[in-house]
Amino acid sequence: MSRFLKRTVLFIIVAACLLASVIFVPNYIVSKKSKFNIQPGSKIVLFGHSHPECAFNDSLIANFKNLSHSAEPYFYTYQKVKKVLSQNPEIEIVLVEFSNNQIDEKMNDWTWGYKYMSSMFPLYSSFMDKSDIDLLIKHNPKDFMNCMSISTRKNLFRLVTRNYNFSDAMGGYLRIDKLRNNTSDAANGPADKATGNTTPAISTVNIDYLQKIISYCEAQHKRVFLVRSPQHKNYEFLKNEKDFVRIRTTRFSRIDFLDFNNFPLNDDDFADYAHLNYQGATKFSKWFNTMVGSGLLMNKNKQAFIDQSVSNYKAGSM
Repeated sequence: MSRFLKRTVLFIIVAACLLASVIFVPNYIVSKKSKFNIQPGSKIVLFGHSHPECAFNDSLIANFKNLSHSAEPYFYTYQKVKKVLSQNPEIEIVLVEFSNNQIDEKMNDWTWGYKYMSSMFPLYSSFMDKSDIDLLIKHNPKDFMNCMSISTRKNLFRLVTRNYNFSDAMGGYLRIDKLRNNTSDAANGPADKATGNTTPAISTVNIDYLQKIISYCEAQHKRVFLVRSPQHKNYEFLKNEKDFVRIRTTRFSRIDFLDFNNFPLNDDDFADYAHLNYQGATKFSKWFNTMVGSGLLMNKNKQAFIDQSVSNYKAGSM
């Protein structure tokens, strides 16, 4: 009986070692060989979710690269920021989208809910530290194991194909062609009219990871700004504006906030209440390029400069 137990224990140990090797060796190799290169000359980079992804057409903005990705909470953006900044030393300025839905508790589901974790975790798992992994396990241990399996398969495939390039997967400008005169029936993202007086719950995890992003950028000696892309006046998450302002002024008051929420656009410049279509993005991106070229990021009173330029833009378009 003791011999059987010894063999069983030995088998378990060997199996565990093999399993660990299958998981951690590819993970380590991918971490060391990964490539997050962007095109030369990109001194300004933008990170965020689908709002800036659809708003900033980087082909119309000088020395600028949009690295936003749909449904990307700050937890995964943080992993991406670490790799992009470490591999692209020419970057001088980092813009991070900070808009109303990014404080909402739905960001928790974006972080560890299976639908989103199964997509984002395999992409960035190799660059996470223990505290990141522990967070996911704590909130969704069952689905985490499934996502770990997906991640392991993808890492093994990268090893076999020797493809360690993440540049095409980490985000970019997303063109939406549809023109919508009536945004109330939009289906792309949260587009219900802003109604009701309920107080939404806050995602402290998402806010904490925004702070981690800022701290990392500063440690790399990069200038960092928070930006808010244009949103339709009926966007549902504008109902949390008081909480949004409170969090921004208490947690991030020392970081310059560039608020483009009120940039003048028509209804048919939106694909839905949250996202600009190609027509709106073209208008906004050309104007933003002019603003940067006019010294916005060096201006002492940046928001006043923005507000005055928006007022001039309105007057010129009437």
